Amino acid sequence: MALASCAHISQAKAQVTPCTLPRPAAAEASEHRAINSDDLLRLRDFGELGVAITSEPFELSSDGKWIALQIRQADSTTNDYCTAIVLAPARRGGFPTVIDDGGKIVGAYSTAYGAAEVPKGIPKNILIRWSPDGANLAYTKNFLDRSEIWRFDLADRSTHRLATSDVDIEELAWALDGSTILYSSRPDRTAARKAIEAESREGYHYDSRFRPLYSDRPLISADVPLVHKAIRSADGTEVAPPKESVQLLWPWSTWPEGAVAYAVSASGDSVAWSASSGQIFGEKPTLALRVDGQIVPCSQAKCSNVQGLWWSKDGQTLYFERRAGVADGRTEFYAWMPRRGSPRLLLATADSIFGCKLADSDLLCAEETATKPRTLVAISTRNGARHRIFDPNPDFERFSLGTVRRLEWSNDFGISTFGDLVLPPGYQGDRRLPLVIVQYDSKGFLRGGTGDEYPIQALAARGFAVLSFNRPPWFAYTMAPRSEDEFNQFNLRNFADRRSNLSSLERIIHQLDVEKIIDPTKVAITGLSDGAVTATFALSHSTLFSAAILSTCCEGPFALEIAGSALDDYYVQAGYPATNANGAAFWRSGSLANALNPKILPILIQASAAEYRMALGTYRELRHRGWPVDMFVYPDEGHIKIWPSHRQSIYNRNVEWLELQLKP
Repeated sequence: MALASCAHISQAKAQVTPCTLPRPAAAEASEHRAINSDDLLRLRDFGELGVAITSEPFELSSDGKWIALQIRQADSTTNDYCTAIVLAPARRGGFPTVIDDGGKIVGAYSTAYGAAEVPKGIPKNILIRWSPDGANLAYTKNFLDRSEIWRFDLADRSTHRLATSDVDIEELAWALDGSTILYSSRPDRTAARKAIEAESREGYHYDSRFRPLYSDRPLISADVPLVHKAIRSADGTEVAPPKESVQLLWPWSTWPEGAVAYAVSASGDSVAWSASSGQIFGEKPTLALRVDGQIVPCSQAKCSNVQGLWWSKDGQTLYFERRAGVADGRTEFYAWMPRRGSPRLLLATADSIFGCKLADSDLLCAEETATKPRTLVAISTRNGARHRIFDPNPDFERFSLGTVRRLEWSNDFGISTFGDLVLPPGYQGDRRLPLVIVQYDSKGFLRGGTGDEYPIQALAARGFAVLSFNRPPWFAYTMAPRSEDEFNQFNLRNFADRRSNLSSLERIIHQLDVEKIIDPTKVAITGLSDGAVTATFALSHSTLFSAAILSTCCEGPFALEIAGSALDDYYVQAGYPATNANGAAFWRSGSLANALNPKILPILIQASAAEYRMALGTYRELRHRGWPVDMFVYPDEGHIKIWPSHRQSIYNRNVEWLELQLKP
């Protein structure tokens, strides 16, 4: 049975350590000091990893008065997280409070290439939804063996567990009258797991269900159907879902085809959406409007790459958010009264702002700056002014940080990108510094790069220059691909995209050398996932680097063998060789283990248990060639490592290893 009523244990508490919130005044009383790896590890986080504009880092009540979110904080001593559901006033002057623990932090899974439950490693999302009248809050909690639905009553501040599910709850919503809570899940996954277990008695047929990289048994299919159900919000009793369940649970299913943002005015007379034409793969979405039944075009550049939309309460003004600048490194907000002039710029910034919701005359958003972890801010729709309304890390102000300089440049392919150069606190340009390159997304708070394994400010505090490198846009976009297959093939042909990335790295290293900031004989490159592929390609085709750390490793013919037939077929379709016989030339360019006479240098591999097998071929080859290569494997981790003791070890080992190799 996938869902059980829990009315009889509504007051029961899960065994989770709830987080506490610091006093804002604590920052003022603390002495300033240099930041270290443990300080970064202990930051209080909320929302998803990354700065995707479509994420939902918080939930705003219908009356615009309250914000609800989940915070989490790592504790390496217990190798666990404290969590909390936090209620904060949406206006300045009040104080946030913890209303409940937020469940356990559990690794999330992805659905890819026909299989489900492929370990991603990032924390599994929780869902938070206010009732239509703003009087109650519904939210989920995750545990290793279950998910739960809880309700918070704003009037008496009580919490009630309503239901338990042995499969993930994928979406949550309230019925329009507030009497029931709707949810989506895939209950048949329980039977699918049992069927695979039963099949083990006769031996598994090796087919597309296998991902040998992750498991020695088949994964369940991704096509297990999604089921929509409902429970009474008062006591958790299961009831028949209303006919509008799908629209309430998945409102984007009714948007125009290809839309990434959609907004309807309160009267319903005005509609705005942002979508691409569908003719070019990866094409940036363009703003479109229908006002009083008539299409209102906007052909200006400021109407392209629109990612967020909101109508004012009176339906007269449209507010929108877009990405702009080199490699979409800038966030812009506009106000527009359609048919009454052109959009008016409210705010343009290199800071990352996302997950916004409109409350009266303000947009409430999550914000990260290069030197400030995630907070909640209010942006005035009158003039774009910002003020902070919730900061889970007010004591972060006590740390002395390295200076950050935004750099923009173009490579040999004419493709532009940017990076953030972080220099040690107090650096006066009096000496050349060893350089550490951290990849591959430099948007938001400069914490540890994609995957968060390279503590940027802690490295700067130890005497390194750190370049947070934002990979250039994919080469294939210069060729206007019409499909994903063409996109992959354009990127892979003669390794054009990897050569573009390497060219960008070579250009900026040369520039920093000319400026006498770095020691060109002490350059280390690091990376996870796409960043690791960029790193190994660079090691195969350049002599600029003197050390490397890989969080995932490594492309080569032996890596595809353990990827499973479905993923292998995908790569072959993209242009990878199908057999060893016709792949020799390909792998001489695309694999560090097969490269001809690359520069020998020390390599550290920090791999997860879910992916270290992919590194074994390269590790063996380099070790027997006499390379100084070392590898550590972290159990119970996916593509990204989340367990606090592992993250602490990774941070510290990376810093200490780089100090040993580059001697800052």
